[in-house]
Amino acid sequence: MVRTSNLIFVNQFRALGFTVMTRPWFVLIFLAFAPLALAAQIDKSDLNGDGIVDDQDLDIVATDYLEQDPSSVDWCVFRESSILNPKYFRRIMSDSIKHYRALLDYINVAYGCDDVDPGGDLSDLNEDGVVNLDDLILFSTNYLQTNWELVNWCEFHSATVAGEDFNGSPTAYYLNNFTELLNFIDAEFNCGAPPPPTDNLKLENDPLDIARFVNAPPAIGGFYVTDPTVGSLFIYDAFLAPQAEIKDLNIPLGVAVDAQGRILVGNDGRNNIEVYDPTTGDLLAVIGQGQLAMPNAITLDDAGFIYVTDSKKNNIKVFDAAYNLVKTIGRAGEGEDELYFPTNAKVVVHSVGGVANVQELFVADNGNRRVQVFDLDGNWKRSITFDGTPGTNCNWAGVCEIPGLSPFTRVQALEVDSAGRLHVIDGFVASVTMFDAVSGEFLGSYGEEGTGPGFLTLPRDLVITSAGNPVVIAGENARIEMFSAPQ
Repeated sequence: MVRTSNLIFVNQFRALGFTVMTRPWFVLIFLAFAPLALAAQIDKSDLNGDGIVDDQDLDIVATDYLEQDPSSVDWCVFRESSILNPKYFRRIMSDSIKHYRALLDYINVAYGCDDVDPGGDLSDLNEDGVVNLDDLILFSTNYLQTNWELVNWCEFHSATVAGEDFNGSPTAYYLNNFTELLNFIDAEFNCGAPPPPTDNLKLENDPLDIARFVNAPPAIGGFYVTDPTVGSLFIYDAFLAPQAEIKDLNIPLGVAVDAQGRILVGNDGRNNIEVYDPTTGDLLAVIGQGQLAMPNAITLDDAGFIYVTDSKKNNIKVFDAAYNLVKTIGRAGEGEDELYFPTNAKVVVHSVGGVANVQELFVADNGNRRVQVFDLDGNWKRSITFDGTPGTNCNWAGVCEIPGLSPFTRVQALEVDSAGRLHVIDGFVASVTMFDAVSGEFLGSYGEEGTGPGFLTLPRDLVITSAGNPVVIAGENARIEMFSAPQ
């Protein structure tokens, strides 16, 4: 142990530009000047080493430590949170606040933090006159430095009120400045009472397809659900509370959202894709009139190309951003690059073979009982099939008693999460099966047959939230259900 300590001490010498010597006079000189040398290095604010502390150093803090775009950071909030709670600063910077005094002083001067005294309750962060989910999202980003969907808000509320530490948060500051927001959290998330039963979310119709939106009203992170039985598109907020209904869609099937927030709905009754304004519900455009037979699902890639699953034509039709048909992927058959009544498709951006940000098209090849994977040019890459897990007492549809899982029978829908797991819904199986999206390795399942909350009967479609929670349409149960993120 002594030798190790000595070695560390010698390395410190060398780091300061000294050569280790054994002469007593050298030791005395070093001991006299070492504190000055160490003190000169204690402030680490000049992160880029150019001799000055400026916005370039803040850019490094934003990108390397906060993992945000520098322009999106409220630097006065960052400074204030750091001073009020040094533990928060240490968690972000992996070091003590005392080593970055020059950086905090620069923020104060450059951004006029001390000159701004907002006073009063700060809960209305976007200054629109109301305290709502939009403010909570801003609060989570600016103060908690995390995605709002990842926060247990009732736990945050109770800890803050009790003056206890919550993930390094300055609770006293929140109590004094965000009373209205805390009241909103309490009411919105039912923190003071048991959560409402899941049956309250029950639909009195037949939901078929679901899309998650992040850039359209009524709130960030909500859902669109089609109901062909009543000819409507239903809009739900992030908490699965109903918000609005677009009617008279004539057998709506697939639904998706483009980069501008516009709603794309596949109408089986009119054999086209209709584009709607998310705010007014007005019809904006029609896609594929006379070119589609059954627009069962819709997905988009990063360039804005629209991929429509045409079940009756046994292919995927691709439209450009101007709504022109530019290519067709797949054809009828049982071969590698052939499809039989495909019901769903998703463009997935993930890592394949060590290459990041690869875009692939995953297709639910319903009639062929498999998942097909193509590149965006339409070239076949691989198929994923499933023969089930050991089990007995399978019925005619292939549904087996636990612990057995049925083989693919009718692949209905799919989604890929941020961990690279492929979630597959089989129309005849009351569970969601997970696979490695590249290798096809079976990873597990969730959900089981039943009519109560948390159970599935004839599941139709699913999406994955940014927090990793699967949101599943339980078709015969006429219900939307959110599950905890799989581990």
